[in-house]
Formats: sequence, structure tokens, C-alpha cells
Amino acid sequence: MKTIIILQARMGSHRLPGKSLMPVWKDMSLLELVLARITRARLPDRVVLATTRESRDDPLVGIAEKYGVAVVRGSEDDVLGRFVQALDAYPADAVVRACADNPLLDPVMIDNLVTFFRDVQPCDYAMNLGPMTGFPDGVGVEMVSAAALRRVDRETRDPSHREHVLTYIHDNPSFVSKWLYADDAHARPGYRLDIDFPEDMHFVRELVRLLPEASAPHWSTEEIIRTVDEHTDLLKLRKVRT
Repeated sequence: MKTIIILQARMGSHRLPGKSLMPVWKDMSLLELVLARITRARLPDRVVLATTRESRDDPLVGIAEKYGVAVVRGSEDDVLGRFVQALDAYPADAVVRACADNPLLDPVMIDNLVTFFRDVQPCDYAMNLGPMTGFPDGVGVEMVSAAALRRVDRETRDPSHREHVLTYIHDNPSFVSKWLYADDAHARPGYRLDIDFPEDMHFVRELVRLLPEASAPHWSTEEIIRTVDEHTDLLKLRKVRT
């Protein structure tokens, strides 16, 4: 089963503009950290960056090229359309959806989901996203068959579904969806490791400063969990937003 990772990224975030180029670990930007980590996944055949045609996203293209990652550019608002463009340009049987606001995406988690998806066929959609599956929020991904992705593209013009790519599947039980749940060692649904707001960036910068230098920047989910377990005061750096 040929599989590609499609990574969505842009500079025009409403909540934290320009975050893709902000330094997270030493001088490594958010996008660089994500690419350095996900390109180590063994089972996907290719990584594709899906960004926008806006000129402010030009620097993201250069970073992708540095990591040997292909690029497609499309509409800023129609993220689903960008995914279909990427699939058209780089045909595959299945797609892993990754988001560039998750600096601690784990290539092992990606490989585990790809294996799970292949083993539980027939299946349209699978995920190990936290907190729903018990994992920390920000280390897991989603996976969808190419046929299901194209079906979503055909069936919905709803702006929200096209922005969030795969929520149409969540709302339609006719798709076969399966979840890969965390075991007890990885069950930390209260740990949120993604970056949406300025305080999230501060939290992640403080967290990675405490992670083992010897394995940087390829820290395992186990190392991340252990570090947060030992420094739960870090969680207070985040605001509670409703």
C-alpha cells in the first residue's frame, strides 16, 4: 500500500501568525523541527508539504527543499483542496495527514498507525490522535485511503470541512473508521503538546529545553511523557481557553 505523508503548513495562522518560522529548539524553526522528525518515519514512501500560493509562504518552500520534501501550493482556505492536489501530483493508496503546529510528531507513532491501517482493512480512516485515543495531543496523526479522501472532496463544499480536511468523515458513519488507542504507558490525554497560541510556544520551548540532549531533536514519545511527568508544573504555562 503506497502511502504519503501530507504536511499542512502556512504562515497566516490567525492565533499565532508566522509560527512556522519561529524558533522552537535552539535555532530550529517549528517547521524544521516537524520535518526533521516526520521524515524519519520508515513506512511512508514520501512526505509532501501542502502550503498556500501566498507569497508569505515562500520561505516554507525553501525549508521543505532542504529536507528533500516535495511541495504543492494551493488555496489558503481550502486545505482539503491542497491535499487532493498533493495526491494528484504524488499518487498513493493512502495519505497520512500531519499538521505543522505539532512540533513533537513522532515517526514511530506514524509507522504504528500505517501498520494498523494496513492490518485492519477494509478501513477508510484511522487515527491515533490525542486526546481522543488517550495519547498526548500532538504526537499522533490521521490516515485516510485515497478513495475516501477523494470522496470527501466530491461530497462536501462546506467551508469548515474543507478547512479541517477530514471532519466530514467524523460526521458520516458510512465511512469505516478505526482508532488506535494508547496503552497505559502512553495514556496521557491531558498533555497538550501542539502550538496554537503564544503561551503554547512558550510551553513547548521550555519542554524541549528539558528533553535529553543526546536524542535531540528526535525525542521519543516515551521521553516526552517522562519529562512532562517529572515537570508537571510546565502545564501551568498554558492558559485555559474556552
